[in-house]
Amino acid sequence: MGGELNRGSGPRGLSDIANSGPSEGGTFVYDEATLRSLVTKWVELADHYHGSLNRTAMGAVQPPGKDFASEAMAGSANSSGKAYMVYLTRNYWYCIRQAQLLQDTLDDYLGVEHHNVIEFTKPVEPTGSSQGGI
Repeated sequence: MGGELNRGSGPRGLSDIANSGPSEGGTFVYDEATLRSLVTKWVELADHYHGSLNRTAMGAVQPPGKDFASEAMAGSANSSGKAYMVYLTRNYWYCIRQAQLLQDTLDDYLGVEHHNVIEFTKPVEPTGSSQGGI
């Protein structure tokens, strides 16, 4: 009988699973200090991405010669550099959104007006590039 599915045990469908109730020990709670710490860490991570954007000058490589190979290599380097800049920008905004979600949760918990985390960091212009997978 090894490897056979025991059809007589366990939930029979997704609705059974969804309506089965919470399992033992499957909960967690964030306290105020933890939420504040997480907001700070996400903002710090966003600032690191911002710093990388400022230190990176990619996408403006000039071909060393007028031949086809030089132009192709410069074009490839520029494409890669621009994709990297999009990556940094998207990750910056991802971190800001995560920090904002946590800040909103904290503000709701404290019963205060929502604060905008972008005020805690250096803003970056959102990129309009739609390169998938980067």
